[in-house]
Amino acid sequence: MGFRLHVAKVYQVKYALGDAFNHKCEEFHNLLSACQVEYTGESYDSDFEVSKNDWKKVIEKLKHLDILPEDDQEEIKKAIEKLDTPINEVISMLEYYLENSDPNNNQLNLSYF
Repeated sequence: MGFRLHVAKVYQVKYALGDAFNHKCEEFHNLLSACQVEYTGESYDSDFEVSKNDWKKVIEKLKHLDILPEDDQEEIKKAIEKLDTPINEVISMLEYYLENSDPNNNQLNLSYF
């Protein structure tokens, strides 16, 4: 039985359209952190992954922001304010990204470019 290194013979990435959060990479990472969601990499990394379960948690927190503890509400509201995008648009874009992510992967593979 072996455990040898292999290379992908075919690796194809196709990105869904998305024009939200322009030049707001670190600010977007701060929103994820404010929602207590982990992502791969550092806050300034333009390529990162988030589990779909965590992504859904962010959407639910934003939809039900008014019932969260006050400290959590304030932190999330500050993060949204720095995105310069109304909360309803943030929710809409997060849902769009989820719907357009790879259905065969439990992670959202995200990239700023």
